[in-house]
Amino acid sequence: MIATGPDFPHGEAASETSGLADPIRQLDSHGKLVSQAEQGELDTELTLDAIIVPASRPANNLEQAITLARAMGCALLILCSRRVQPAEVRQLLRRRSFDDAIVVNLPDKYRHELLEFSALDSIKDRLPEACSFYVTDLSTKRNVGLLLARMLGWQRIFFLDDDIRDVRDLDLQNTVSMLGLFPAAGMRVSNFPDNSVACHAHRMTGGLQDVFIGGAALAVDCHKSTGFFPDMYNEDWLFFYDAVAYERLGTSGRKVTQLLYDPFADPQRAAWQEFGDVLAEGLYALLEYGQDWRYATDGYWDQFLDARRRFLEAIVRRAGVANPAIRERLVLSAELALKCSYAIGPGLLERYVLLWRQDLRQWRERIAGVGEMPLEAALKELGLAEPPDSRVSDFAPDMATEATEGPPTVPFTAHDYYTLFMPGAHDECLRTPVARR
Repeated sequence: MIATGPDFPHGEAASETSGLADPIRQLDSHGKLVSQAEQGELDTELTLDAIIVPASRPANNLEQAITLARAMGCALLILCSRRVQPAEVRQLLRRRSFDDAIVVNLPDKYRHELLEFSALDSIKDRLPEACSFYVTDLSTKRNVGLLLARMLGWQRIFFLDDDIRDVRDLDLQNTVSMLGLFPAAGMRVSNFPDNSVACHAHRMTGGLQDVFIGGAALAVDCHKSTGFFPDMYNEDWLFFYDAVAYERLGTSGRKVTQLLYDPFADPQRAAWQEFGDVLAEGLYALLEYGQDWRYATDGYWDQFLDARRRFLEAIVRRAGVANPAIRERLVLSAELALKCSYAIGPGLLERYVLLWRQDLRQWRERIAGVGEMPLEAALKELGLAEPPDSRVSDFAPDMATEATEGPPTVPFTAHDYYTLFMPGAHDECLRTPVARR
C-alpha cells in the first residue's frame, strides 16, 4: 500500500503529490486503515504483562483499571500527576486488596535525557501561539510507560486512560491476543465519541464523523512497536503511524466508553488542538491516497490546509442545526480553530514531519540500548520513585463510608450524548461512513 524504504536522510523529501484520483480533503473516516482479525485467526491467547494508566483524575477513577488487572492477572502501573494523589491511590489499592501495582508520582515539568526530543524541541517556538494554551503531561507519561516496560521486561502492555469505562476482560483479552499479528491493537471509544472539538462540531452540525483507534485503550507489543508519543494533540496517531502505514494496526472491533464531557465548554480547546489535528488528519489522508509521510511536502500541506479551512467554514455555516444551548460555543470553537489554522504555514507542517522522523530514528536507537533491570533500579534510572508506604494510612478504611459510595462513573449511551447536545438526533449520526476515495 505504502512506498517502502528507509527514511530520507538530511530532510530529503519525496516529490510533490500528483495524479491523485480525488481532491485533497479531510476524510470522515480512516476505518480502512485498520485491520480486524477474526477470532479464528487468533491461534494463541496471549498474556498481558501490565496495564499502564497515565492518571490525572481522582483515585476512584482507577477502579476500572484495578478490576481489569486482577481479571487479567497482570501488573498495574499508575503514573500520577495533577488531581490524583499517590497516597489516595494506595488507599484504594488496599481497599481492593490489590498488591501487584506500581504507583509513581510524576513531578511537574519532569524531564529525562531518554525523553529528550531535540529536533522537535527546536521548532516549538515556531508553532502557533494556541499550541501553548494548555500544558499536558500525557505524552510524557505514555513515554515513561514505554521505557519502564522495556526496563522491567514487559512485552505486552495495555494503555488505559483513567476516563475510560466499560472495558470487559474478555474484550481486553481478545485485543491483547491480536498482538500476535500486529504491533499494536486498539478498541474504539465510540460512546462518548473520542474526537477532537472540530470533529465533534462536524458531527453536531450534521456531518458524518467516524471514531479512530486511539491511545486511550491501546494494546502494544513493546518488542515490535518502537514509536514515541510527541508532545502535541493526536500524539497517539503519530505513535502508531508506521503500523498504520504498513497496514499493521489492529482493532478487535470492541467498543468502550469515555466519560461524558462538553467539548465546547472552553472554545480555546479547539484552537489548542488545531495544529495536531491538521497534522494527523493530513498525514492519514495521505495514507488513504496510498502515499506516506515523505509526500507531505509544503505543496501538499498548502492544499490540505485549504481543505481544512473549508471544512471549518462549513461547520460554521451549518451551525443553525445544532442545539441552541451549545450553538454559540460551537461556532466560537470552530472560529478559533480557523483562526489558528491561518497561523499554520505549509512549510511549518513539512518541517515538523521531517523533525519528527529525525527524533523517531534517534528514539529507536536510544530504546534499543535500554536493558532489563529491577524495579528499584529502573525508577532510579528515570529519576522517579514509588511514594513511601508511610504516606498511606495503615488502618482499614471506614467500611460504613465505603458502603455508601456510589460507582465512580455512570455508564451512558450514544443516545444520551445526542439528548444532551442535539435533541432529536439519532444514532444515524454515529454511522460509520464509507471513506470516499
